[in-house]
Amino acid sequence: MSITINIPSSPITTTVIIILTLSAFIISAGIYPLFYRVAKRHGVYDVPDNRKLQKAPVPVLGGVVVAAGIFVPLMAAVIAYGLPNLRTSLIVMAALVTIGVIDDIRNLSAVLRFCLEFVLIGFLCIYTGLAIKEFYGLFGIGTLNNYISIPLSMVAGVGIINAINLIDGVDGYSSGYGILANTFFAIIFFSVHEQVWGLFSIICAASLLPFFLHNVFGKKSKMYIGDGGSLLIGCIMVLDVFSLLRLNSFSGTALAATGVSVVALCLAVLCIPVFDTLRVMCTRIIHKTSPFHPDKTHLHHLFIDMGFSHVGTSLTILMSNLAVTFLWWISYRLGASLELQFTIVMLLGCLTTFVYYPLMRKCQEKDNALWHFMQAIGKRTHFENNRMWQFMQKIVDYGPF
Repeated sequence: MSITINIPSSPITTTVIIILTLSAFIISAGIYPLFYRVAKRHGVYDVPDNRKLQKAPVPVLGGVVVAAGIFVPLMAAVIAYGLPNLRTSLIVMAALVTIGVIDDIRNLSAVLRFCLEFVLIGFLCIYTGLAIKEFYGLFGIGTLNNYISIPLSMVAGVGIINAINLIDGVDGYSSGYGILANTFFAIIFFSVHEQVWGLFSIICAASLLPFFLHNVFGKKSKMYIGDGGSLLIGCIMVLDVFSLLRLNSFSGTALAATGVSVVALCLAVLCIPVFDTLRVMCTRIIHKTSPFHPDKTHLHHLFIDMGFSHVGTSLTILMSNLAVTFLWWISYRLGASLELQFTIVMLLGCLTTFVYYPLMRKCQEKDNALWHFMQAIGKRTHFENNRMWQFMQKIVDYGPF
């Protein structure tokens, strides 16, 4: 039986996509120095404490920079082409950035933040239809009714947002993840001719790139993305995932028709941030502490303890997440069933977090050969004195970015 898929027409041409993507990069790069100075002038800093890894206060308005790079070109697209779902999505994103920036400055309570996030994700699901509505046959599950879909989407959406928020602990991790994940989703969307969400994803990746360069290479221009930025990246990931799993999603239907488990695909991209957050939450509950109590038990803390640099830590974890996604893709190409694809991603998620973290902590306690081996690898990730690194540092601090 052949499957016929009608490709949707879109007024958004390749030229428009290129122009708006370049605009996102240019706007983000152009206003970065302005907000860096604003943060320093008004004392908006991320201050070191016993659970943070930096040794000195660092300006923390990077999220506003990224948001501007995203909102301006996407608002232009909304004005030119309508796109009501994208307009509502931008409202929710703007609200989350605002909450995050206020949290950066005033330290909101975790309970208040969670409540606001639930309300905003619920609003998004109800007014746009962007929600987890389709499992595309995984375990025999098809379309979900609203009584299941909306609560499930709210829990999943808030979970994704906070998983991304909690990986913002070392230079380049959250922004690097946002760039890689959105580039992957953009490729997926464009490959099935869903131009609107492809445009959304590639603009998000482009606007994150200038911040990433400053965050990783900047010495005199380093700024943190803050809660404003991490909540924004989390919301972007929610929108990417929900746009695939929504009702009548063309991209989801097109992928499912080729044998792809769309749920497994989404979980593979989210794998390490989500599974590491689940591991941390479960560990805190087991030790009878609040699951929201901050500590230094995330995967990136482990790599720092093994002697990895910030960049080495970020690269290692991001490459691990890419490996999970690649292994999922291999399973799909080899003809694995929807259930097997999902099971493989679940097992890989558990191995890279629930198994690897406690195993290496045991190795640390015993000070054994595996721990020393990882320390030896960690030493090789300190690139700060490398000539190419210093060249990039000068370009970022004094150049066009």
